[in-house]
Amino acid sequence: MVAYQERIFRTAFAFVRNREDARDITQEVFLRTIRAIDSLDPTRPLWPWLRRVTANLAINLIRRRSPHLSLDDLPDSVHPSSETGEPSWTLIDLQAALADLAPLWRIVLILRHQEGLPYEEIARITDLPVGTVKTYIFRGRRMLREKLARREV
Repeated sequence: MVAYQERIFRTAFAFVRNREDARDITQEVFLRTIRAIDSLDPTRPLWPWLRRVTANLAINLIRRRSPHLSLDDLPDSVHPSSETGEPSWTLIDLQAALADLAPLWRIVLILRHQEGLPYEEIARITDLPVGTVKTYIFRGRRMLREKLARREV
């Protein structure tokens, strides 16, 4: 289990963007793993189960702190970024822009692009309809492009 500690912490931190909260989530994942150890299937990989527990704990924490997130939080119109030339932003810029997103938008983007999960799995983890997950991902990407385009100026 210790081999997964850093991976769980990084995943939790990507969601909550707070080291203390990520440590708390990591500890809770270990506690839940110990409680569920007898029911885990030893023939299946452990990481997907740990990732799901980590994501669920992070989502629950975020929901407790900001329960009123909706599509109304997005701007009605979006100005497209320039398509010419090479982007002048870095991975640090991308991480900063991602951190600026509302928590649930950040979560679905992380689950899709960092963890590589399909829409259906993201919907199960976040308890959102698949269509809403797709909308959050589409609009979240657009918001990231806008934030990155502003950094280029």
